[in-house]
Amino acid sequence: MNNWFREPISKQPIFVNENYEIDWRGTFGVGDILYGLNSAHALAHLHNHPIKMNVYWTHGPDYLYHFEDPETIIERTHYLHNLYHDQSSVTINHIYDSPTDHEIEKLRWRGFGHKDNPQRVLSFGHWPFRKELFHDGIPNKVVFWRPTFNREIPSGGKKWKMTFTVGEWERIIMFLELKGYNLVELGYRTPVSEALYHIRTCSFCIFYDGMWQYLARNLAKPVITLGGSSIARVHSPQGVHFSEPHEEKNHFWDYLYKLPNNEKHLNRRANQYKKQLMDKINVSN
Repeated sequence: MNNWFREPISKQPIFVNENYEIDWRGTFGVGDILYGLNSAHALAHLHNHPIKMNVYWTHGPDYLYHFEDPETIIERTHYLHNLYHDQSSVTINHIYDSPTDHEIEKLRWRGFGHKDNPQRVLSFGHWPFRKELFHDGIPNKVVFWRPTFNREIPSGGKKWKMTFTVGEWERIIMFLELKGYNLVELGYRTPVSEALYHIRTCSFCIFYDGMWQYLARNLAKPVITLGGSSIARVHSPQGVHFSEPHEEKNHFWDYLYKLPNNEKHLNRRANQYKKQLMDKINVSN
């Protein structure tokens, strides 16, 4: 029999199987593995029971997605898991070279999910890194990442990642520089320790939905997320989201041009989310 509960922040009814063991599809994306780790930690906390997380990889431990990658996704996974509050409540079991498990490839996860639809996209996985990693941020330091330098420019079903064009990203960068912000750009091949340092010490982040977004979320950093998918709101609930640069409502350029005054709004949203996180795990801010 499955156990289920209502997640305290999203209020969604979530179940976990009776063995407290979940399966996760491993991919090359940092965001994907952090989504899984967040979910596993939230399950462990709300059920007061350790979770075993089986991660299925279609490759071996030494696989590099791109020849210039500074570390494997397995190395990144171990580094990131060590950052978690109550890290020992989740055990990761890597299962390598498992292309025969077609079900996990299709489903993405098994053993937990929405009570009424196990594969429904969840507003779930609210969990922080250790409290000592939180940082108020260096004034005027802004971290950003964009899809421009992906190994493959998003296309087909992922064109929503490019609703802000290359030219519009250049316009954003130029404006922030003129406003006196000190910009740091991250990419897929930024070492994970370097990405962590820059995100935790920045004033806010601006990015497309992907890549390092869960580092910002787990640190409750103020963020502006850009992209044509409403799922961006799920992945970065502590920030603001703009689907397109010229929406009739919530006009992005108006919001951008009112920086730095709008930093107050960004900080309020992030602090509200941080309080929810800390209240959830009974840790004072």
